[in-house]
Amino acid sequence: MTLRAILFDLDGTLIDQFQAIYNAFSQVISQMGFPVPDFETVKKSVGGASENTMAKLIGQENAKQGVQMLRPIFEKEMFNGLKALPGSSEILDFCEAHSIEAAVLTNKYGPHARAVCDHLQFSPKLKFVLGANDTEWKKPDTQLTKFALDRIDGTPQNTIYVGDSPYDLKTAQNAGMKCLLVSTGTHSQSELRKDKTVPVETDLFNLMENQIKPLL
Repeated sequence: MTLRAILFDLDGTLIDQFQAIYNAFSQVISQMGFPVPDFETVKKSVGGASENTMAKLIGQENAKQGVQMLRPIFEKEMFNGLKALPGSSEILDFCEAHSIEAAVLTNKYGPHARAVCDHLQFSPKLKFVLGANDTEWKKPDTQLTKFALDRIDGTPQNTIYVGDSPYDLKTAQNAGMKCLLVSTGTHSQSELRKDKTVPVETDLFNLMENQIKPLL
């Protein structure tokens, strides 16, 4: 392929915000009268929109109320423990140096995603940060991916999607895009390697060296 653009997932791919996510979800769940799950249970539930995560933890019937309570609590917690994952700044610098358009496509609430990217100084290196509620769609809807590709002036043939979960793989596959995965988020290498056709790396450094540079 002729690589022109890369769309990145955010949580577990470019950033580690799981401590803030856990703090916020656990406070909401406690306030709603449910037993507070442990850190790993919450982390494994992350993927898709916040309502999906909440539904896994306290049931679909309680998820909408939980998400309504979650947003103001998360906004107080969102920078606590936040860190860029190894290789994230470097891979964005690499894209910039090689005229590869880089953007974020996430199901994290759009304003929160942009605040995180501003905080970590990613934003100047990104064409855009597109998240939940910015459009009527969410991953893995092909209409959302098409919308992102149009904004980045890319096609499924010249754009890669980089993520950390089978959910990200589904997003790419639905759109006919090549997918690369890193095991820095919610799933282990063995879980991600179930589809043997998809390259999986331990971090973004290895992904850049082993998967992206050979495409140039």
